[in-house]
Amino acid sequence: MAKAEPIEGLDCNASVGEVLPKVLGRRLSEMISMRKQALNFNDPEGVHDMRVSSRRLRSALRDFTPHLRRAKISRQLKQIKALADCLGKVRDDDVAIIALEKLVAKAPPELSEGLHQLIADKKGWRKEAQKDLVSCLNHRNLVELQTEFIGSLTALPAAAAAKGKPAMIYKRFAGQTIRGRIRELQKLSTSLHRPHKVKPLHNMRIAAKRLRYAVELFAPCWGDSLNTYAQQLAKLQSSLGELHDCDLWIEYCGDRLSKLSRKKAPEGKPHDENAVTWLLGHFARVRAKHYRDALERWHEWERKDLLGELTNTLKPPPPPIQNLPALPAEIQG
Repeated sequence: MAKAEPIEGLDCNASVGEVLPKVLGRRLSEMISMRKQALNFNDPEGVHDMRVSSRRLRSALRDFTPHLRRAKISRQLKQIKALADCLGKVRDDDVAIIALEKLVAKAPPELSEGLHQLIADKKGWRKEAQKDLVSCLNHRNLVELQTEFIGSLTALPAAAAAKGKPAMIYKRFAGQTIRGRIRELQKLSTSLHRPHKVKPLHNMRIAAKRLRYAVELFAPCWGDSLNTYAQQLAKLQSSLGELHDCDLWIEYCGDRLSKLSRKKAPEGKPHDENAVTWLLGHFARVRAKHYRDALERWHEWERKDLLGELTNTLKPPPPPIQNLPALPAEIQG
């Protein structure tokens, strides 16, 4: 996975309005620069890297929402979301195909034909998703998106000044944003106590992802002191992500089995019911493992008060103690 590129000339003591265009403009240009790799369908990592970059951009947009004139960039926001959706569909099929191809070697031989049929279905869906992605990544449209987006962002400081809004220091805003993301994650952490509630666990995964991206985005204002927290958040996000992937597979298998039960297998073609049943059992077992990983990791965080440490790291250092005036000579003892 490609790492986010550093943002040159970042002044954490400047106002949010001054820094925001530089940050969001860099995130957008970084994403667009991956277009060529994403369209090389022989290497799925290109799509993956551009999708991750689109997630970083959208997370940053969400963080900066209080300082954005959304009405002015609503069209660009829709374009960015549509682009992210196109990337997501191709990436999801890539991941599913890779997973199924690995599972063919583990499954009983009699299920091989049914699993290969599922792979063929996924490849057909991916082909359609790739066609949509080519359209989404039209070069002219991306250039127009970048030009309009940067233009709108550049006008933000002047618009804020015209309204007489007090300027907020970027580092202070960064700390407030990260603390808000911490509260979101803590609030949703109780979902780990209800392992069969899929939606709350999915929401916790999203909260972990948003906190991680916020920490990574604003980390330069604290030097290297936030790097450890970003790494720990990445591990939690991974555990919850694997758990979510299992939930999606379980839903897919359940839906497919329901459809198969309502119709007979086409004559002369393999019926994939046994293969799908095996997959359902496999992902139910794997889900339990990833759930334990996420639960144990969170309990370890609570024991170490990791998020409390992160919150304390964000606090500004106390002011230096002023030298007290010397006591008069007659009372110095």
